[in-house]
Amino acid sequence: MKILITGSQGFIGKNLLEYFYDHDCYPFTRGENLYVTLRKFRPDIVINSAAEIYEPHKMWEPNIEFTKICLDWLVQNPSKKLVQLGSSIEYGMLDRAATERDPISPVDMYSATKGMSTLMCQGYARQFGLDVVVVRPYSIFGKYERPHRLFPRLWRAFTMDIPMTLYAGEHDFVYIDDFIRGIDILVNWAESTNGDIVNFASGIQTSNKRVMEIFEEITGVKAPVDYNPGLAKKFESTIWQCDTSYAKKQYGFSCNFTLEQGIENFLQTEEEVVHCQL
Repeated sequence: MKILITGSQGFIGKNLLEYFYDHDCYPFTRGENLYVTLRKFRPDIVINSAAEIYEPHKMWEPNIEFTKICLDWLVQNPSKKLVQLGSSIEYGMLDRAATERDPISPVDMYSATKGMSTLMCQGYARQFGLDVVVVRPYSIFGKYERPHRLFPRLWRAFTMDIPMTLYAGEHDFVYIDDFIRGIDILVNWAESTNGDIVNFASGIQTSNKRVMEIFEEITGVKAPVDYNPGLAKKFESTIWQCDTSYAKKQYGFSCNFTLEQGIENFLQTEEEVVHCQL
């Protein structure tokens, strides 16, 4: 199987490349011409994991234009498939667990651009009969996360005694191995998904403070973590949870790893990654 992966140098992209190592994968990176690459490589599957999260003026190309290029290519190659990575932030702030039936309600430019791409995927898929599925992940953690994110910062606090501030927050955490296995289910799904949306999450809401406590329980270390009961971002919510019933019923997806098991694995793999970088 030929698989083109955009965002191949990011957290999810690197894990996708490792998982699909026995396939013919093209690790697309920014700076290349996506349309030309699609024409030359002619993949069976496109996994569009490219995204700009933090800088609004850089969001147009990876968050919207890449999606349109992939969809236009699929119109010319309707036997191929697109797995589009969206985001749970597209739902905005809810007072309950989100479902795939909930409308888009952006709270910032990132959620707006990801929501626009979701709408394009649905429109193209339904008009042209394309095999396109949008995956909305919740809070993924694991190997190759960026250093500024919660789990790598906790790892440095607990293993290198580097002080940090931990803000309050609630998340539906998903270990990366579970998420990648979910992508594999969609890649090999035999029926046309026709613009479907599926949430990949654990269905369990956990506080950042509880995550810190699990690090303490596993390592036996009291790290230099200053806990701030306030929220770090204005769009943070005290409820950030997914209703996982559709993913389980339609695609047979549920998480195999508990949060504790995922953190145990993360502690080991993060040490391996850092050691390789030294």
